[in-house]
Amino acid sequence: MKNASPNLFWLFLLCLFFTPTSYAQGPGSLFVDAGPDVIIDCAAGGCGDITATFLETFDTSGLTYDVNSITYNPPFPFNGLANSLNPNIDDAWSPVDNLPFDFCFFGDLETQFQVGSNGVIRFDVNPGDTTNGWQFTENLPNNTNPTLGEANVFTPCHDIDPSVSSSEEIGYEVLGTFPNRVLVVSYYEVPLFSGACNSLLATHMAVFYEFSNVIEIYIQDKPTCPTWNGGNATLGIQNNAGTTAYVPPGRNTSDSPWTTNDEAWSFSPTGPPTYVFEWLDSLGNVIGNTPTINVCPNGTEIFTARVTWTNTCNGEVVTLTDDVEVSLNAAFTVDLGPDIATCESTPIILDASADTPPGATFEWFINGVSQGAPSPVATTFTVTFPNSGIYSVEVIDPLDPACIVTDEIEITFLVQPFIDTPPDDLFICDDGATPGIFDLTVNEPLVLGPQNPADLVITYFNSLGILIGTPNAYPIIGTNELITIRLEDLTGTCFAEATFEITFSAAIAGSVNDFNMCDLDGSGDEPIDLHINFDIIILNGQSSSDYNISYHGSQGDADAGINPLPNPFLVTPPSVQVFIRFENQDNPICFDTTQSFTIFLNSPPTVLPPDPLVV
Repeated sequence: MKNASPNLFWLFLLCLFFTPTSYAQGPGSLFVDAGPDVIIDCAAGGCGDITATFLETFDTSGLTYDVNSITYNPPFPFNGLANSLNPNIDDAWSPVDNLPFDFCFFGDLETQFQVGSNGVIRFDVNPGDTTNGWQFTENLPNNTNPTLGEANVFTPCHDIDPSVSSSEEIGYEVLGTFPNRVLVVSYYEVPLFSGACNSLLATHMAVFYEFSNVIEIYIQDKPTCPTWNGGNATLGIQNNAGTTAYVPPGRNTSDSPWTTNDEAWSFSPTGPPTYVFEWLDSLGNVIGNTPTINVCPNGTEIFTARVTWTNTCNGEVVTLTDDVEVSLNAAFTVDLGPDIATCESTPIILDASADTPPGATFEWFINGVSQGAPSPVATTFTVTFPNSGIYSVEVIDPLDPACIVTDEIEITFLVQPFIDTPPDDLFICDDGATPGIFDLTVNEPLVLGPQNPADLVITYFNSLGILIGTPNAYPIIGTNELITIRLEDLTGTCFAEATFEITFSAAIAGSVNDFNMCDLDGSGDEPIDLHINFDIIILNGQSSSDYNISYHGSQGDADAGINPLPNPFLVTPPSVQVFIRFENQDNPICFDTTQSFTIFLNSPPTVLPPDPLVV
């Protein structure tokens, strides 16, 4: 008899949620396929069949399942799964783990599971039970022998021993995304128990499908050790009570010993249907509930296969659709061109006459509403602003009235933004205390005018063309930048742009030394051109086009910007103090009046008569 240690746990990477690996959907995943596009010959009457395929799902509350042999084509790998359970002991249950999706099993909502080392899985979990039984002779269902009664899924159940190998792998992973997630539990090259049979390796897996609640079992290799436990093995599913089981033919314990490879089985609920199937026409009307229906399209028409599944365990609902294009094979075609989205308001002329036969009649529609009776002269249709919509035409060949060729085009007139008033240039005076941070949005009322800002996307770009993320608090780069404001419609197709300057600069006057001049004519005053003599000194290398310079007779006048001195200015003795106002031309409130200088007027020297000269 084998000895099992109930105090030893499997060591493994426990991962409740992880990034799904990309694999193909398995056979139990939800899908709907409306089939390939269909071309119907007009000569056949203009009608034909379309057929959809989809996954049929059924409730588990009836406690009944269909057991079917399926093609051996494992949809997922046997090894390399995210959660590796590689114990160095035999006969053990894994710790309890959570399913990230609800699984319906015999009418019960299962959210947890455990993996047993002898090829079994259970939903009726027991965290305190760490020993997975191995000895059994009974058939399924069974609730008297713990080896069988403690398990729900047998993949198959047989005595295997992962502790004698370092290359075997027992693992599980949840793959896919809602609503097609799957729990995959795999046993990869696990040796059979007993020294004489350790060279025999078993590889098999179980796949549990979300929403469809289908269980599949794939067996790559299932050898038999006839010298141990009679070679007993069993395969199938069993309810939590151990009173109902479904076992494939020839795969119960009493059929042992049995050996197989490349074998697969599915266990599908057979209760009431949990899906609703519908065919829809191009207007969204339900036109049938059977997978195959006969349709008579008007020219080219799109039909939609729609399936709605309800998970009866938790009430979740999923709807998937697929389209099929059905068209008539006529002797001519109609092409209105590609869809049009335009920022212009000029009329658009649609022409359907390019390939039509003589005498054909044309009927035009806007959003499915006829715009007049069929007419042989209505070959064109004029679309005017702002009438966006679906425009279509039906063309009938008079020699084959049963064959109607159609085409449609979607025309969208978009909102073209405009700049109502050019934006203002913005200025901040660099006074040493105020930062150069601008609220660019103050220009929005100007550029928007009557336009609704909710209908537009407003963006700003700096002088390097980089999008400004915080236009209400933009720190200037340098002292001057050109900003672009862009108004876009909500689709980003139509736009208008304008530019404005932002300036951050100081007004700092250069220092002027006191100035001496002479009363050359002895008149008691002397004129001087203040601007010619002093402007260049005050600018101190700055551009004269950026500043206004004025001269005043008092500090108060200079500060207030009033009573500038005339130019030229008459200097009277003995001296005159001149006060400078150095003002930013873009922003008069940015000025410097800290500088002044004095002009001294000196009298000319007196020339005395010389003494007589005698030789």
